[in-house]
Amino acid sequence: MQSSKPSADTFFRFKQNSRPFYDLQGEALAQFDGMGMEISYMRGGQLFAEGEQPKYVFIVCSGRVKLSVSSREGKTMILRIAEAGQVLGLSVALSSTEHEMTAEAIEPCRVKAIRVNDFLTFLRDYPEAAMDATRSVLREYQVLFNDVCRLALPGTIAGRLANLLLDWLRTHSQTGHADRRFTMALTHEEIAGMTGTSRETVSRVLSRFERQKLICIKGASLTVLQPEALAQLAT
Repeated sequence: MQSSKPSADTFFRFKQNSRPFYDLQGEALAQFDGMGMEISYMRGGQLFAEGEQPKYVFIVCSGRVKLSVSSREGKTMILRIAEAGQVLGLSVALSSTEHEMTAEAIEPCRVKAIRVNDFLTFLRDYPEAAMDATRSVLREYQVLFNDVCRLALPGTIAGRLANLLLDWLRTHSQTGHADRRFTMALTHEEIAGMTGTSRETVSRVLSRFERQKLICIKGASLTVLQPEALAQLAT
């Protein structure tokens, strides 16, 4: 993990390409730009852990971060993958509760880390920032709701996996990519943690999808060939 003072150029590019606090202007924008520090994480670097008191609010500038929970028996389930532009740790900072999830980089990434007390003071001083924070919390709720639906609604493992692949494809499309090819940064074991199954089952179902010409996998690259067919499985 490496930290540094925020760069104005970095955050200018960051704001142009992401959603949180995108409509701040004037003094509020200048204050936001000057807050916090930029931190770089390698794969496996931990931003925060389940049960910890929140110290920072994190905004992902680049890279991806997995959010997971663990049972008392040590079983881990990955809830979602946070992309650039998403805010992490906001709801627990606002509610003064412990982190309910663990956040870990799945690839080299950069985040903007703002101390919780500084962030809460910023929200009190600038109502427009508080409104943006509210929108971020609502988006977080929507994402978690979608995660519950992804796990609970499909009646088969194939349906859950199809749902996950379509979700990744939608995220890929929202970043401005027109093709259906994206990088699958998770291992089969991690994908199993997102679909409530085993690594062996994930490998078997993905191989079946390939034989049926629904997807094409080359290394870490996955192309969705028949999204309509996957959507039928996901229902």
